[in-house]
Amino acid sequence: MTDRRIADLLDELTPTYDDRRGDWERVAASARGRRDHRSAPWWLMRFGFAAAAIALAAALVLAWPFHGNQGGLLDRALAAIGEGPVLHVVLRGEWGGTLVDLKSGKRSAVHGENEIWYDTVRGRVHLVSRLGGVVLHEELYEPKQPPADLAALGREYKQALETGTARISGETTIDGEPVVWVTIHSELLPDVADGKDHEWAQQVAVSRRTFKPVALRETRDGQPGPETGQRVVQLGFLPEGAGDFTASKDQSLEGTAFKQGREPITLEQARATLGRTPIWLGHEYRGLPFAEVDRETRATGRRREARVTGATADAATKCSKLHGGKAGACFRALGLHPIEVRPDGVFTSEGPIVWTAEHTAVVFFYGTLGDDPRTNAKDAVPLFDHPHLTITETTQPSPFDRGAGSYLPPAGSVFIAAGGRSGALQIDGVHVTIEASNEQAILAAAGELKAMRD
Repeated sequence: MTDRRIADLLDELTPTYDDRRGDWERVAASARGRRDHRSAPWWLMRFGFAAAAIALAAALVLAWPFHGNQGGLLDRALAAIGEGPVLHVVLRGEWGGTLVDLKSGKRSAVHGENEIWYDTVRGRVHLVSRLGGVVLHEELYEPKQPPADLAALGREYKQALETGTARISGETTIDGEPVVWVTIHSELLPDVADGKDHEWAQQVAVSRRTFKPVALRETRDGQPGPETGQRVVQLGFLPEGAGDFTASKDQSLEGTAFKQGREPITLEQARATLGRTPIWLGHEYRGLPFAEVDRETRATGRRREARVTGATADAATKCSKLHGGKAGACFRALGLHPIEVRPDGVFTSEGPIVWTAEHTAVVFFYGTLGDDPRTNAKDAVPLFDHPHLTITETTQPSPFDRGAGSYLPPAGSVFIAAGGRSGALQIDGVHVTIEASNEQAILAAAGELKAMRD
C-alpha cells in the first residue's frame, strides 16, 4: 500500500478541527518529543475513535509519512528544500489583476510576479518584477534587512525546521493542492489603535504531496493580512557564487527620481497635448458632468554618474566583499553615497537631478469641482471624495502609469487591476486608464468611450 493511499485512509477516518483552537506550542513540543516513538498520533487517542479505527490506525502508522503528527511532515519539508546559500524563487503576488474581453465578457488572470535571486551569505538581491510577463522594472541591491518573504524562504524557514521551532497552524487547499500552514516565526506586537498586543506570524504553506513550499502569508491573530499572500511558483537553492546578479540599467529604478504635475487646459489644447483626437465620454456620463481636462506631466531623472578611482575605489571593492551589515558600515565609512561596485568599475552619483524621459497625458475628470480643502485659496479642483470618474490617456506608456505600468492589454480587452478601481486598455495606439469606484463602473465606461469630435 502506498504512502499516499495510507494517508487517504487516515484522512477518511479523521475529522477536521479547523474551527477549534488549541495550545499549538504545547502540541508542537509534545510532538517533537515523540518523533522517535512509533506511537499513534495524540489526536486519535484524545478523541476516542471506535476500536476498529484505532486498530487500523495502529496497523498503518508505521508506514504513514506523517507519523508523529507534525514531526514527520516537518522532517519531510526540511528534506525537500535542498541545499545552497543562494535562493532563486518566483513569487506570484496579489498585485496582478484580471483581463476582461469587452465583447464576450471572458475573464482571465494576469499575474504579477517577482523573480528573485537572494544570496543569503552576501546579502545581495536581484529582483525582476513582471506583470503579465512584461518586465516592469528590476533592481540589484543589498538591503540592510531582507524583506519578510525573502527572510522567510531564505533563512527562517530552514532554520525553523532544523531547530524544531516550526509548528503546523492549520490546513487548507490551494488551487487543488492540499497544504498545511507552517508558522516559522511569530511574536506579539502592540497596536496603538486598541492598546493591545497581537500575534504577528510569518507562515509557509507546505504541500502534503511534495512537502515543498507553495505559498507565503503573514497573519495577525491567525487571520491572513491583506495583500501579504504570495504563491511560490518556483523555488530552488543554488551553490555559492551561482545565480543572476546582473541588472539592466534601463529597467532599474534604483537612484531614479520621479515628479508629476497637472494643470487645467482647454479641450482644444487636449488635442495638441495628445497629438491626436482624444477619447472621452462626452459632456455628461451617467449623471456625472464633464468638469475639467488637465495636462499631466511626468518625468524621471538621475544625478550624473561619476566613476570612482584610486584608493577609494579599492576600498569600495573591499567593502563589496564583506557580508551583511559589515558591508553597509564599510561603505558608509567611505563618505560617498550612493556608491556602486559593478563589473565595469566603481561609481557614485553627484550634482543636481537631470530630468529626462518626460511623458505627457491628458486627464478627463467627470464629477464635482470645489474649493481645495488643503489651501485657503478659492480654487476649483476635482473633489475625489464625491462620485467621480477619470480617464487618463497617453501615447507614451511608462512603468509609472497607474494600475498597469507599461503592461499593455490586448486590443478589445480591459485589464482590471487588483482592487477593482483602476482599468487599462488600448484604443488605436492610445493607452487609456479609467479610475472609478468599482469594476462594473470601469467596464461600463470602457464600452462607451468615443472620439472627441466637438
